[in-house]
Amino acid sequence: MESFKIKIELEDDTQFTAQTDPAIHAETSVEHKHDPGSEETLQIEFKTEIDIEPTIVGEPKKLFDTQRLREFGDVPFVIKRMEPQDFSISYRKAVSSVETILERLRRNGVPTGTGIAFRIANHTPSSCILILAILNHKCHFYCNDKMMLSKALHWQMYRAGIDYLIVNGHMPVGAVYFQNLDSFLVYNEEYKLFKLKHTASDPSPEAKGALPPNMCYTITTTGTTGAPKLIHVPYECIAPNIVGLSQKLNISMADIIYLGTPCTFDPSVVELFLAMQNGAAVLITHYSMRESPKRVLSALFPTSVTTPGITVLQMTPSLFRQFGANAIRERILNSSSTLRVLLLGGEPFPSSSELATWMEPQVLFQKQICNIYGITEMSCWSMMHVLQSLHSRVHLGTPIDDETVLRIEFQSKRNLQNVGRGELWLGSATRRCYIPETDDLDNGTDLNPAVLYRATGDFVRRFEDGSIAYEERANDVVKRAGLITCKIEKCLHSCELATCLWLEDLQKLICCIRSLEPKTKVQRRAQTFEILSKLMAVEQPDRFVYLQHFPCNAHGKLDKMLLLKECTLLAQPAQDILKSFLHDRLECVDVQNERTPKKLRLEQTDSLTNLSGYDLSFRHAGGTSFHAITLCREIGLQMCIDDEQRHLFELLLDEKVSLRTVLLFLDNAKLVTHNTKLKPIEPLLSSTVSAAAGSSTSSGLIITRFEKPAIHFQFYWKVNFNKCIDSPVAQFDSRYVCVGAHSKLLRTLDTLTGREQSTIKLPDRIECKVTFLSEQLAMVGCYDGCLYGFNPLTGDILWNVEIGGMIKAQPFLSSDGSRIVVCSYAEDYNVMCLSTVRQQVLWCMRIGKKAIFASPLELVKDQAVIICTLDGGYARVSLLDGSVQWMHKCKEPFFATPVLLDSSATIFVCAEVAGRVHACDVNSGQILATHAAEGNIFSSLVVKAPPTHMGYTFVLFGCIDHHVYCLRCKTGTGQNTSLELHWKVDIGGSVYATPIIMTVEPSDNLVFCCATDGRIVLSNLGNGQIQWSDKLTGELFSTPCYVESLRRVYVGCRDNFLYCMGI
Repeated sequence: MESFKIKIELEDDTQFTAQTDPAIHAETSVEHKHDPGSEETLQIEFKTEIDIEPTIVGEPKKLFDTQRLREFGDVPFVIKRMEPQDFSISYRKAVSSVETILERLRRNGVPTGTGIAFRIANHTPSSCILILAILNHKCHFYCNDKMMLSKALHWQMYRAGIDYLIVNGHMPVGAVYFQNLDSFLVYNEEYKLFKLKHTASDPSPEAKGALPPNMCYTITTTGTTGAPKLIHVPYECIAPNIVGLSQKLNISMADIIYLGTPCTFDPSVVELFLAMQNGAAVLITHYSMRESPKRVLSALFPTSVTTPGITVLQMTPSLFRQFGANAIRERILNSSSTLRVLLLGGEPFPSSSELATWMEPQVLFQKQICNIYGITEMSCWSMMHVLQSLHSRVHLGTPIDDETVLRIEFQSKRNLQNVGRGELWLGSATRRCYIPETDDLDNGTDLNPAVLYRATGDFVRRFEDGSIAYEERANDVVKRAGLITCKIEKCLHSCELATCLWLEDLQKLICCIRSLEPKTKVQRRAQTFEILSKLMAVEQPDRFVYLQHFPCNAHGKLDKMLLLKECTLLAQPAQDILKSFLHDRLECVDVQNERTPKKLRLEQTDSLTNLSGYDLSFRHAGGTSFHAITLCREIGLQMCIDDEQRHLFELLLDEKVSLRTVLLFLDNAKLVTHNTKLKPIEPLLSSTVSAAAGSSTSSGLIITRFEKPAIHFQFYWKVNFNKCIDSPVAQFDSRYVCVGAHSKLLRTLDTLTGREQSTIKLPDRIECKVTFLSEQLAMVGCYDGCLYGFNPLTGDILWNVEIGGMIKAQPFLSSDGSRIVVCSYAEDYNVMCLSTVRQQVLWCMRIGKKAIFASPLELVKDQAVIICTLDGGYARVSLLDGSVQWMHKCKEPFFATPVLLDSSATIFVCAEVAGRVHACDVNSGQILATHAAEGNIFSSLVVKAPPTHMGYTFVLFGCIDHHVYCLRCKTGTGQNTSLELHWKVDIGGSVYATPIIMTVEPSDNLVFCCATDGRIVLSNLGNGQIQWSDKLTGELFSTPCYVESLRRVYVGCRDNFLYCMGI
C-alpha cells in the first residue's frame, strides 16, 4: 500500500477541511494534535488503494556496488553516440575498469571515507567509470565547475571539507594550491589526481560537525532560488528516490537513459543511478543542448532503424523547448518514437495550450509525460504527476517514496483570496541531507527532529479534491499596493510564455513575453492593450518586451539575470523612456518621422479634428500616479537638478499639461547623458617645433632630416590622470577616446574638446587597451585579474569576469561579435573564451608555460585565432571549441601582436623579442621568411600595402635600438615570400610603443612614432624622411591612437597626461 502525508499549519484558528480526490478512492484519517505553546496542526494521512509495494531502503548492497553491477554482465552500461557507430561499455568491462582505478587510489594513499572533487568538461564514458570508482572506494564525489580557477577551487574544496581532486588531463591546475599525485588513462582519456596543499589563507570547513555517515556526494545549489549552498547527500537520501522512480517508471534493462544534465546539477545523479539500479544504459552525445539542439535531437532519436534511440529523457522545460515545437511533435512525442518516459522538472510545467502544440492526445496513452518536482536540499526529486489529459490542471503529484511528508504553511485567513494557498515544505524522517549553512545554526529549534522539513520557497495551492498545484516562487512575488502581478500568464495566447522581472534599482516591473513567431509592432501593441485591459492599474507592468527565445543557464533553467540584461535598455534618453512607456499603452501615439527636426516635432500641434496622443495629458493617456513615480525614478537618474525631477512629477499628474509639453520640458532639462559634468582641461599653446638637424645612417640607406618642418603639427589639449599612462589609447566612432592609467582611472573623453564623458576607478592599475563593443558597452582588463564590461558614456560597470591573472593584452572581440577571447597572466588558463551576451566561459586553455602579453590575431574565414606567448610559442586555435590546430616554438618570447600580411589572409607576421621578424604560413605555421633587427622588439607590428608598391606590403615596428623599421615583403602570386629592409630611421630613443600610420590624403601616408625619452616623430611612409618632431616631458610607452576624420593623434605619457595633437 502506498501512503503519503500532508501536514498543514494554520496561522490562525480556522478549521481546514481536507477532501481527497474521488478518483483515487482514498481513505482519510484526520487527527488533531495540540501541543501547548505551539501552532494548531492538522495532519492528514492518505492511504490509497493502488497496490504498489513499499519502497525498500535497506538493501543489502548499494546500487553502485561492483559485485551487484557485475551481475548485469555484457549489458551496455554507457553508450557514446559516435559516427559511424556507437562506442559502448558493458557492465562487465566497467567493473573491470573500476577495479583498476581502485588500485590506483589505494596506491596513492587516498583514504576511504574522504571526499574527492571531480572536474570534467562534460560527461564521457570515462567520467561515469570514475564516479563508480570513487563510490566503491567508499568515498563521496563533488563535481565542480569546469572553468573555476585554481584559487577559487581550492577555497571551495576546503569549505566543503574535500582533500582530493581528479581532473581531465588537459585542464591545468595551479601548483601553488595542489600537489600532483598521479596521472592515468581511462578509456584513452587522461586524468590527474591531486591533493590539496595547505596555505596560510585556508578557510575553515563550513561544516561544524562531522559529515553524515554513508556519504554519497556533495553538491552546490544552482543559486536560482537564493544564495548557493553546500548540500552533503548521504546514500539514505538518494537511494529511496531511485528505487521509487524505478518502480513508478518501470525502468528495466531495455531502457536507454539520456545522460545530458550537467554534472553540477543533481538530476544528473538520478540519470546515472537509475541506470545502475536497473541495469539500463546511459547515452552520451558529443554535443550539448546549448551548442546544438538539432544535433542532440539526431543523436537521441536517430533516423536509422539500426541505431537505438533513447527511452527515458529528463530535462527542464526551458531546455526541452530548445528542440522546437515541430521537432517535439514529429520526432520526440510522436507515437512511433522510442521515447517511453519524459520527465520535465526544475521549473514550472508547460501550459495546456503549449502541450497541445507538442503532441496528440493519444500520445498520453503510449508515453509517460511527467511533471517531476523536488529541491536540491532533499536531493533530488520528491513528487511526481503523470499527465492524464492535455486539458486538465497539472498537479505536483504524489510523493515518489513512502518516506516523504508534505507540509503547507498557509497565509493568514484575513486575506480571504489566499485560502488554500501557502508555502510548501518537504520533510522526511530518513531522507536527510546535511546543509551546514542552516543545520549548524543554533536558533533554539530541535536539532534532530523526528521529521526534518525543508522549505521549498514555492507557493502552492491545495484544491478541494486534495491535489496540489504550483503557483509561483516566494521570492518572485512583486507587490504593488498589496496585489500580485501573476495574472499576466492567464492572458497569453497559445504557445506563449511570460515571466515578470523586477528591476530593483528603478523599482520597475518588466514583462517578457516569448512568442515563437515574430510579431509586428501593431500585433505587439494589440496584445499589450489586451493584457493591460485585464489588469488593474497597480498590477500593470512598466514595460513589455517581446522575444522569440528565452535564454537558459548552464543547468537548463531560465536565466533571469541574462533576460533582464537583454530587456533593460542601457542609458536610454529620457524622452525615449517616456515615449516607449506611452507606445506600450496608447494606440494614438505613433512613432514620429525621424527626419523631422526634433524641435519642430515637439512644437508642432495638430488640429482639434485630428488629435494626436501627445496632445493628451499623461492622466488622460492612461497614466497613473504609480506610473508617474516609476518614470520619475528612472528619468530622475539622468537629471542634474532635484527640483527638475519633482517638477516632472507635477507635470505628469497635471491634467492640463499635454505630453508634448512634458517632452519639451525633458528636451530642455539638464540631463546627465547630454550634459556631462566636466573636469578641468589644461589647454596647451599651439606649438610647431622644428626637428634638430642631423642625419642617421643605416644599412645602405641614409635618412636626411628636413631643416624645416614640412607640415604644420600642433597640440590641442591634455588631461591629467594623476599617474602615468602606459595603456594604448582606444577610440570609438571618432567621437570618444578611452584609456586607463596606473592611477586605476579609466576615462572616456570627447575627441574634439577633451571633456570628460565618464570616469571609472578600478581596483588596480590598467595597462590594457579598451575594446569597444558598442557606444554603450566596452571592456578592459585590469591588474586585479578581472575583465570589466562598462558603459563608457555613464561610467557604470555592467559586469566583470574573474580571469585569474593580470590582463595586459587587449581583449579580442570576434568579427561576428559573439565571442570574447582574453589572454592573460593567469596560472590556470592563459586563454579564455567568453560569450559576448552572457559572459559565460565557452572554453579555456593554457598555451605554453608562461603568460601572454600579445593580443590574438583573428582568421575570420577559418573561425580561428593565432596566439603568441611569452615562452616563445605561437599557435592557431579554433574559436569554436579552443582546439589547437597547430603549434610551433621559437627561442624567445613574443611581446608583439601578430598581423596578417595581405588581404588573402594566407601569411601572417610575428616578431620575437630578440629582434627576429617572421613571415609565416597561416595554414601550417611554417616560417617562410625572417628578418633580423638590431635590437629587441617590444612594439607590435603594423602592415600597410601602398598602391604605388604593387606586389609588396610594408611592415612597420619600433625597436629599442632607437629605430623605427619599415620592411618590404613580397606577397604576390608566384613569388617566394621575402622580408627586406625598406628603410629605418633613428628617432633618438628606444621605441616600445607601436607606430601608427596616418592617412592625410588618399596617397599621402605618414608614420607617427614615440620614443621612451619623450620624443614624438612624424615621418614619411614612403621613404622614412622625418617631417616633424617634438619632445614631451615624460617617457612614452603608450601606443597612440589616430582619428582620421579630425586628423588628430592621442597619446598617453608617463608625465601623467593624455595629449591631443594633430595636423
